Amino acid sequence: MVRGKLSGLMIGALVLVAVGARGYAAETTVKAAAPIKGEGRFYKIGDNQLLFMGYFQGNVEVEGSRGDLHGAGMVCPGLMEVDRTDRTQEGEGRCIIATSGGDYLYASWACTGKSGEGCGGLFTVTGGTGKFSKASGLSLFWMRSTVAEVVTTVPEKDVTATFTGQALWEMLKYTTP
Repeated sequence: MVRGKLSGLMIGALVLVAVGARGYAAETTVKAAAPIKGEGRFYKIGDNQLLFMGYFQGNVEVEGSRGDLHGAGMVCPGLMEVDRTDRTQEGEGRCIIATSGGDYLYASWACTGKSGEGCGGLFTVTGGTGKFSKASGLSLFWMRSTVAEVVTTVPEKDVTATFTGQALWEMLKYTTP
């Protein structure tokens, strides 16, 4: 009888330890935006096709000014293909987000869209440093920029250009174990 109660207590303790170990993972969901500035080179890769190779950067603004990402600086290198005939765009790249606490959050992004309307897609958290070393997450994001105005002026060769815009995350989710 005592052995049965002792076994029950041990099993209960093990369950609590297992649940507690999983309980340390923190999932954070925020609504965020970042005014961005970008720079890079546009290359003519077809009769009406351009390739942008460069980056955009900005500071993340989290609604309610809460969380580790509020005020974080980010830089996002990437590639974007633009078709000037049907005004479509498709891009992908990476982001390095530096938090005020000194840790970094790494992510990748991919998007498709129409010039002048924006480019939407997936933003995937891939890790980081410090408390973000094993971070993960997947969110939708939207990027609007003045790239559409820039790409209409690219000559026959390549050109260096700048643009402005905004990156938006309606529900940016990430988990830190």
